[in-house]
Amino acid sequence: MATDRSEQVRRGQSTNKTPTKHPYAAIEHRVIDAPAFADLKPSAQALLLLLARQLTKDNNGHLQASFAWCKNYGIGSEHTLHNAIAELISHGFIYRTRSHGANRAWAKYAVTWLPIKQREGLFLDGFVSCAWRHWQATEKAARKNCRMIPAETAVSPTDFLQKLQEGGGQKLQTMN
Repeated sequence: MATDRSEQVRRGQSTNKTPTKHPYAAIEHRVIDAPAFADLKPSAQALLLLLARQLTKDNNGHLQASFAWCKNYGIGSEHTLHNAIAELISHGFIYRTRSHGANRAWAKYAVTWLPIKQREGLFLDGFVSCAWRHWQATEKAARKNCRMIPAETAVSPTDFLQKLQEGGGQKLQTMN
């Protein structure tokens, strides 16, 4: 015979449907498997995990990413945090639902793969659900590495010895 919830509570039985009692952060496989996610820098991936850590059943759109909170989880500087937020927005994983303002309130964010249930006080005019699906890769600027042009006077040791013998043994100038 099945028991209802009140009977389970009275008997001290768990009414939880999840097997774990501890909260967890979950990001769907379709998000992680997306090309846009693979293009993210590690700091942006870490920030996305921190935002997912804050999610409950109805607070999407009210997530915060202040440096005061994020520095406790490994975000090393405000510059890193700013770049990670900009990258997550440009790749379509998060949307800024409220900008920080005169009241010194934190900016608020929403992940785009979940619906926003509490919409009061949020700016959602440009919100696109699953915007990361529409992300297009752009050509990244080439790194400015040293050019691999050998010096005009550089020669191999065997060529140097051969030139030294052909040149009649040039005198080396010394500082003495």
